[in-house]
This record gives sequence, structure tokens and C-alpha cells, in this order.
Amino acid sequence: MRTIRDVMKSEKTYYEVNQPEPVPMTRSGVGGCFGCSPTNDLGLQLQFTQYGDGTIEARHQTAQHHCGFDTVIHGGIQATLLDEVMGVAAQSSLPSDGSDLACATAEMHLEYLRPAFLANEVICRAWVTEIDGRDIYVEGALLSADAAPSTKATSRWRQMRYEPT
Repeated sequence: MRTIRDVMKSEKTYYEVNQPEPVPMTRSGVGGCFGCSPTNDLGLQLQFTQYGDGTIEARHQTAQHHCGFDTVIHGGIQATLLDEVMGVAAQSSLPSDGSDLACATAEMHLEYLRPAFLANEVICRAWVTEIDGRDIYVEGALLSADAAPSTKATSRWRQMRYEPT
């Protein structure tokens, strides 16, 4: 089983030599999502890819108005980036013949390791570590362009039973 340590350190070359495939955003109920909707002009408009080992990735160049301290990406934006990529990982673990309802964050823990700078593109990666009934456990990491870890996260997800009205 992959861990944050594996993805951030020993498996670095895996991501350098393998090409990910685009992940189509076909989930219901996320058309206006701040993180992933391509039609939300004020959102991050993240695009996702998936490696053969199941890892989901998004790369993002953060805008200046998302700064926290001077040239550092605001911690809430870092959390959003990780929440989005981990949500896509959770969603990708669901059976293809089941409901397309979105998964929702049930809980998330972040550990900020070092600053993530606005001037550089960041790499967001996430992967499912366990599925227990309706609970989907996911780990994620926010990396600098040279794959140095900035923030790591763990989360638990649940697929929604119905679309909110």
C-alpha cells in the first residue's frame, strides 16, 4: 500500500517516467464547484489526471490574490487544492456501474510542512488507501514543482445518497 512517504520520496521517478490520463469531470452536482468546475470563472478550474497506479494528480499555478503571507499560497487554498484532488481520488474508487453522485468530505487532517510559493506551479496528488463500507480513506500531498513536499493530508469521504436540492 502506498503511503505519503512513498509518493513524496521513493516513488518520485514513477511520476517522471509515466504519463497520466485525463480524468473527465462527469460527477453530478458539481457544475459550480469552486475547485473543479470549468465554468466557475471565479474558481480554481482544476483539471485532473490519473496514473496507472490510481494516483490522481492536478497541477496548479495559484493566482496572486490567493496569497496568505506575501508570496505564500494561503493555507485555505492549499486545503482546497488537496480537498479537490482527494475528492476525485475517492470518486474514482467507486464502481463504474453505480451512482455518479459526488463524494463529500467527512473529515480531513492537514499538516503544513513548509511554505508553498505562489511563483511556482504546485503538484497535488492523492490516492485511496482503504475502503470500508461507505467510507473511503484517502491520502494526499501538495508538492513543489521539483516534488518537494509542502503539505500532506489524510481524509475520509462518503458518497452522497442523494443530490442536494
